[in-house]
Amino acid sequence: MTSPDPGRSPASGSSAAGTADAPVRRPLPAMLVAGVVGLVLGYVALLLVNAGIGLIWEDIPASWETMPAWYIVGVLLLAAVLVYVIRRFIGDTGHSPIGGITVSPLTPRDYVAAILAILASLWGGVVLGPEVALVATGSMVGTVTAKAMGFTDAASLKKIVGFGALGAILALLVGPILSGSVQLGTSPTAIEVEQLAWAIPLAIIASVAVTVSRLVAALVARAAGNGPHLVILIVAALIVAVSGLLLQFWTGESVLFIITSGEELITELPTITAVSTAVAVIVLKSIAYAVSLGAGYRGGPFFPGMFVGAASGLLISLLIPNGPSVEAALVVGVVAATIACAPMKWPVAIILGVVIGFVMGTWTLVPAAVIGAVVARAIPRWGDRVTVPAHAG
Repeated sequence: MTSPDPGRSPASGSSAAGTADAPVRRPLPAMLVAGVVGLVLGYVALLLVNAGIGLIWEDIPASWETMPAWYIVGVLLLAAVLVYVIRRFIGDTGHSPIGGITVSPLTPRDYVAAILAILASLWGGVVLGPEVALVATGSMVGTVTAKAMGFTDAASLKKIVGFGALGAILALLVGPILSGSVQLGTSPTAIEVEQLAWAIPLAIIASVAVTVSRLVAALVARAAGNGPHLVILIVAALIVAVSGLLLQFWTGESVLFIITSGEELITELPTITAVSTAVAVIVLKSIAYAVSLGAGYRGGPFFPGMFVGAASGLLISLLIPNGPSVEAALVVGVVAATIACAPMKWPVAIILGVVIGFVMGTWTLVPAAVIGAVVARAIPRWGDRVTVPAHAG
């Protein structure tokens, strides 16, 4: 008869077997909760961002024939000081927009500092988009959901936070889908094969404009170093203000074509009929976008880039006789600029071209959008070659 192993008792064996056989909790329910709550609160955050921008940059100046310089400069300088104070004394928990969109766990306390810096930047007229406000909101929702439902391991936390952020970012589509404003206008009823060549120079202009903006932004961010830099924030605010005032002085167009992210004004671009005005919008918006990206403000990098791309499309539609419709050119410009804003693999770039072309136009614009996507993806991202601090700006 074999004696039992003295190093192993029956009790310890059963305990190990019980542990091995214990069911593994899957995070899917928590992911779904985070996604749904993230969508709702993300939409609330978007409404809050848009309400503040509308109040400060549309409602208050509505009584003036043109927006006075003192108001534009004053609001932007106030934003610079507020962002510095928030990041310096309340919490520096956000990330530089030059790094794209980062999804990571965010506690409610950290979220307060992050969203305050984002709101101060966006309400202040800085040329950044609202998408980071939504991602931060969704990340916080995911973090709270994971903790409340008992998921503490890194893998589950990552999935739950990711679904919270995804749900929140989908809030960007709620308003346009409900209002039907996601489409730019009347698109061609058939693919105009003989005109597809125009998509190539358009994609080059849009991509280069965004790429150069990101290169300048990287240099500004490297100069700013780690943490908020008050002087650089103020100088950037003045550059944004002067860019808007120059457009208003030279062309008589609204400063809103330059300040703020501008995505809601893409549908207003066809009201511009002068080539010189289109060029001014592209150049001045790109300058304001570059300093906003790199100076240390908080917000999203995509929507202003999309506006620059759309303005590039307007320019091509004005330059080429019997060329693309304005709607088609705007779509290709948006596609090219979006791809120039972030590194992505070839399949993702092409899929993005198909989706944006179809959603903003119709199936007839998909071939031109794909050409724009391919050209934009092929252009080197010069800004990525500049080394910037990990927590730049």
